Formats: sequence, structure tokens, C-alpha cells
Amino acid sequence: MAESSPPSAAGKSDAELEETLDRMLTRLALCDDSKLQALLSKLLPFAISSLSSPSSAVRNKVLEILNHVNKRVKHQPEIGLPLSDLWRIYTEANVVSIVKNFCISYIEMAFERTDVKEKEMMAPILAANVSKLPHQHQEIVLRIAAKVIGECHSTGVSAQVAASYRALNNSQDKEGFIEFCLHNILYQRSYQGGGSSPGLSIAQANRITGKQQLTNDTLLKRKVESLRFENLSLLS
Repeated sequence: MAESSPPSAAGKSDAELEETLDRMLTRLALCDDSKLQALLSKLLPFAISSLSSPSSAVRNKVLEILNHVNKRVKHQPEIGLPLSDLWRIYTEANVVSIVKNFCISYIEMAFERTDVKEKEMMAPILAANVSKLPHQHQEIVLRIAAKVIGECHSTGVSAQVAASYRALNNSQDKEGFIEFCLHNILYQRSYQGGGSSPGLSIAQANRITGKQQLTNDTLLKRKVESLRFENLSLLS
């Protein structure tokens, strides 16, 4: 039987939201792993959107759901997350900060689990207007884009992908993206701990790595493809 769409969080009272989320948590707990991705495609956007409620009971129920989701998917990278829907929620008008924060966290996770074509399509969409995002979110989006560049374009940059990046209209977005590509090229791993990479400040080096230590292979791919993007003047 096809999964039914969950009701929208918009217009619901806090009591109704809490009741709906409680039913969703029960459904989540009883869901087989084989059906989990389909359920999450509807449950996750609804749950995160519900964080806009000022009710502590609603928010606690959402956090309970997300904690369960994290435990279920942590060691199952084959289970995809609804990347496009999460980004749609993130970019909606008047979205409260807590919703944006959780959206960007799960967007980052979703990129690890989606296929190459969706990564190629979504990365330049995220990079558009990146200069207008909160600073921490800018860094996450730029790391996502750099990782996609390193993973997905080893055989060259297609005309369609090039056009997507050229479509970045804001000069701050272009300059920020090019600068981040340059920092990827300059970055060197430190094997002694502490300090900054030659040519970069500690803050700039931390922007490249985020919370994860880059492997030599990953770093090499990022450098080569970042250089390819700059040499092709994709953003000019």
C-alpha cells in the first residue's frame, strides 16, 4: 500500500501537532528498515517544520522523533533522506532559526546518502545566495559544494553543471565560492596537530575541514576539481 502524505503542520493547534507527532513516532518505531526511507520522506519534513511551534511539548516530541531517526539511520547510509524537501523548507519565507538549523543539519546528512545526479543538481542550488545565509550555514553549504565537486566531477565538468554554477548572479556568492575553492587548493593537512595550514589562517583551514579530518585521497580530489573549476572560469 502506498504511504499516505502526512497532514501539513500549518494551521494546526499545538495539541493537534503533538497528537500527530505522537502517532508518527509510533509509526516510526514499528516501521521496517525496508520501508523507512519512504516513511522518512514524509515524516522528517513535517517533524522539522513542527519545530516552529513555541510549545515545549511539541518540540520535545519532535526531538524524540529525530533522536529515533538518528539511531535508525546512523549505520545505514543506504537509507536516503528527503534532500529537496528539506531545502524547500529551509528557503521558505519567515522560517524560524531552529527550523533552519535542523534543516541544514539534515541536508548535510542527506547529501551523504543521495545519488550522484541529485548531488550535481542540488549543489549549485545551495550555493546560490550563499552569502545571504547565516555564517555557520554558509560554511556547511560551501563544504557540501566542495565535496560534491571532488566526488562527482573527476571525469570533467559537464556543460549542464557548468551552466548551473555560472548562473550564480550575486557577485558575493561568486567571490565566496571561488575563494573557498582556492582555500581547498591551498589547504594542507597538519600531522602535528594545532596551527594553521600554510597560506591559510586557522579559521580558514577549519572552514575547509569542518568536524571531519580529510583523507589524503579526498583532499586530492577536492584540490584537483577545485582547480578545474577555477581554470575553466565557471563562475566568471
